[in-house]
Amino acid sequence: MSLSGLCRLYRFSAHRPRAFRHITSPITCVASARTFPRSFCKRAAIMADDNAVAGVYGAQSAGADAAADTSSARNTVAAAATSDAPSETVAAPSSAPAASDGGGQGNQKGDPSNRQKRKDRWKKGWKDKKKAKSEKDRGNNQKVFARTTKYDAGKEPPPHEGSFANEKMQRLFGVKIDLPSAGNKNQEDAHDATTSGGKEDDKEDDKEEAAEEKKVPKRKLAMLVSFLGSRYSGFQINSEKRTLHAELELGLHRAGVISPRNFGHPSKVSWSNSARTDKGVHAAAQVCSFKGEMVFHREGGEGDDARGQLDRMRERVNECLPADVRIVDFERVTRAFCARTNRDKVRYQYMVPSYMLCPREEARRAFPTLDAPNASGDLEAARPTEDALDDETLASAKKALVHYRVTPEQMERLKAGLKLFEGTHPFHNYTRRVGANEAQAARYILSFAPLDPLLVAGDANGDGGRQFETQWIPLQIVGQSFLLNQIRKMVSAAVDFARGTVSEEQIKESLSRQCRMKVNVAPAQGLFLDRSFFELYNKHKVEKNADRDTLDWVETAGEALPPAVRRIEEFKNEKIIPHIVEEEAKEGNFVKYVYGQDILYAEKLYRLMEELDNERSAAKAKDGENGRAGTDGKD
Repeated sequence: MSLSGLCRLYRFSAHRPRAFRHITSPITCVASARTFPRSFCKRAAIMADDNAVAGVYGAQSAGADAAADTSSARNTVAAAATSDAPSETVAAPSSAPAASDGGGQGNQKGDPSNRQKRKDRWKKGWKDKKKAKSEKDRGNNQKVFARTTKYDAGKEPPPHEGSFANEKMQRLFGVKIDLPSAGNKNQEDAHDATTSGGKEDDKEDDKEEAAEEKKVPKRKLAMLVSFLGSRYSGFQINSEKRTLHAELELGLHRAGVISPRNFGHPSKVSWSNSARTDKGVHAAAQVCSFKGEMVFHREGGEGDDARGQLDRMRERVNECLPADVRIVDFERVTRAFCARTNRDKVRYQYMVPSYMLCPREEARRAFPTLDAPNASGDLEAARPTEDALDDETLASAKKALVHYRVTPEQMERLKAGLKLFEGTHPFHNYTRRVGANEAQAARYILSFAPLDPLLVAGDANGDGGRQFETQWIPLQIVGQSFLLNQIRKMVSAAVDFARGTVSEEQIKESLSRQCRMKVNVAPAQGLFLDRSFFELYNKHKVEKNADRDTLDWVETAGEALPPAVRRIEEFKNEKIIPHIVEEEAKEGNFVKYVYGQDILYAEKLYRLMEELDNERSAAKAKDGENGRAGTDGKD
């Protein structure tokens, strides 16, 4: 590169000082060469084609001949700088030998081949590191990798272990389902190929049947379900457990709403639930969303005809379900609808028998033959002692307690106790395995209030008589979401507040992050899911989709009940509430709770966990000393 090109390079370089931007003449530029930034001189030497210029600005050490030529180049530049006559160009010696491999640092770094090599080495190193990290993660997380890796497209994935599509579940619960396996399908295809004899008519018929099958569309549906949960291990699908999800999936498959290819694969139909009820908990209005086959589809069906299709599909599915599970309604929803994430709030109802509010002295008189055992502070460990009540004692206690009726003063105290839980609080003392400082401990309760007490007639006895009437108090709670056992523990604390066994300060202290307190849990038999609300979905999503109905499965004051809400109320009043009363008459779960609350754990409840831990430690130390003393006496 000539000095003219070097100066032009410097003129348009962004690295030169601001004071030298007026330089335009090559001679002036050469005369000011000593003020060039060193980094620019090195870059210019690297880009120069002339080895002499590279030697002036870039060479650090070279051979003897290269040093001499470099000195002569410097003299030439100096002479040109001190000359009065202007000159256009100053040429560097053309006979200067090239610098050696070790003599030009700038040459090594600026050589295009070297730059490309460095770039290739960087790319290779980056790829090697990425590959090594991927192999390490794959080796350390084989199970996670196996779950997240997409299954082979040519091989059907196995059905869920908790679905009745799984052969083990069928054998475990005696369910018979005719599902085409891969072997049977191949045999049927081979048989069809041999019997058809290659006739074109049969092939055309097969094509027509396949085309008819393809005409059945798949749509996103919201399913409203009512059920009794006594026979099931909760709602959520679980391995080798009879769950309500598995029972519903089986009924939908038998009705043709879920195809055999999707049966046993909840992810294929985008299944989601608005709530997950525990074992033994009932529901009047559980909502599930999934993609189902429109088995009664008609081309161009709109309006009343579309409503008729969903009603007929509901009736067909109910024919394939047991009597304790009913489909209340089907609704078309938007493609992105999810029953879990689109739910705004949920309402639960708890049925409290009136004798749960009787004073402690009266409750103890119902168990006259039983003395309070030396129970430990651990409620869960002492639970078998509760169930140890013999049938005769249980029957006599039930006979003594069933006539109790709640007083107006207790109702007012019950309302005040329930209202203490409204708002946002940390409910770590009302669940299990959740710390006070964890984010999931905070929950928002919109309302918690009792309804008017009601009298329920007893069922007929075996000897022809009838059982006693019992008074029940419905409690309704509305919230965004709830923790495990949270509602049942809140009911237990509010009932104890109404009967005067716990103070308002103790309940408020249990709702503070600095407190760890022991709270008992009420029986699960009185709890059921009452409603699920989708207000934001109705407001925003449905306005943009005129062919979608709102999910208004709630009662409105002063208006007639919609058909779906009427079916919900019928199932609740005719199935759920009588079942709770009948179950209590047979098993006496609430009577056992009163015995544990007023006799077994009366001195242990609503106390700080630190005090209970200290008492247990002192008791263990005393038992150890007594054991050592006994051993010493024997010796």
